[in-house]
Amino acid sequence: MTDGAVWIMVGVVLCGAELLHPGVFLLWIGLGAMAGGAATLALHLDFPWQVGAFLICLVASLSIPVLRRRQRGAADGGINAPSIGLIGKPCRALAFDGTDGRVSLGDGTWLARIIAGATPEAGASLRVVGLDGTTLLVTPIETLPLETSGDRHGDDPS
Repeated sequence: MTDGAVWIMVGVVLCGAELLHPGVFLLWIGLGAMAGGAATLALHLDFPWQVGAFLICLVASLSIPVLRRRQRGAADGGINAPSIGLIGKPCRALAFDGTDGRVSLGDGTWLARIIAGATPEAGASLRVVGLDGTTLLVTPIETLPLETSGDRHGDDPS
């Protein structure tokens, strides 16, 4: 078995180990080992050059997630954005003094600021429309008219 094939097999084993212990660090090392093995096979490198090729490929593979994170930016509204699970959620007013107050959301209470409408009464239904730090930005939930049985199916009751 050639040295390049050994490097590639080690890379495959490391990538496979990533499946058993997810954390995304063995993947990049494995990709570096496989690329270094491919370079060894293509260029017939001696051992010191094989290690150098592996290290260069390792740095290149580790730069992939770093570059992708920079392109995406910090405030991309991705899955870990703080507001992703709160926007649109209904809440109840607890107490407001002017535009600032507290609301009940889920099993906790939050600082809140009303951004549209009058100061809500305690118990009023509000909807979260944004965040300002840890303060929820809320607006009153408009009450919808109740449907009559004739309106529900598009029938004209007259």
